[in-house]
Amino acid sequence: MKIKAPAKINLYLDVVGKKKDGYHEIVTLFNTIKMHDVLDINFSEKEYFTSNKNFNIPWKNNIIKKTIDTFKNETGFKFNLNISLEKHIPQGGGLGGGSADAAAVLRFLKEPYQISDSDIIKIGAKVGADVPFMIFNGTAIGKSIGEDLEYLEPLDLDIDIHPQGIVINTGEMYKLIDKNWSSLIHNGNPHDLYKALKNKDIKNIKFNLFNIFEQVVFPLNPSIYDNKNRLENKNTFCLMSGSGSTLFTIKNMVD
Repeated sequence: MKIKAPAKINLYLDVVGKKKDGYHEIVTLFNTIKMHDVLDINFSEKEYFTSNKNFNIPWKNNIIKKTIDTFKNETGFKFNLNISLEKHIPQGGGLGGGSADAAAVLRFLKEPYQISDSDIIKIGAKVGADVPFMIFNGTAIGKSIGEDLEYLEPLDLDIDIHPQGIVINTGEMYKLIDKNWSSLIHNGNPHDLYKALKNKDIKNIKFNLFNIFEQVVFPLNPSIYDNKNRLENKNTFCLMSGSGSTLFTIKNMVD
């Protein structure tokens, strides 16, 4: 069975605290985009995985393997999968490529094993913070580590993706967030941004479109900052997605 695994962007992303278990608390506005990977998944006698990309990591460290093992551990079911991955989402670009693939595997397993929506989200959260949203996709506000989801009517936006060809380590960026916490600016509100995008309210889009990671990524990668400024104009907004490095533009926001 072939399953599309759409990428995501963060239209809004702020880090608001740190939990006792070490995970960071975020507030974000997720939105699915057209860019996607394709997974061909079938049950099989043995576990197989192939891809059109070389990940340079052992299979045991692959997020798809982690997803399969987490599902088995949480449910007790025994099975093997034959998975062929056609990769198009850039790695380390803030578009949730690995999480999209993990979510696609969970969507495949959900129906035959009759897993509820709430339980599949819990399993996804054990795999990765973006995975719960990417199981169902669309548009949603995420809180906690991203798994506390408020789904909204999907936004219809004219979005272009601008990969920067720079791999950003999310863990390292969170360390920089912690190190520079007292000097970081927090801005905007995801609910207000959602309303502004629905209404093409330019003033409030400009005020609420926000990603805190720009404050730690741009000083290390000034070319991304320069490209953001180059891409922005009166009718086009530009923001970095996730922990970077991919930029996206929202065009044609004139009503």
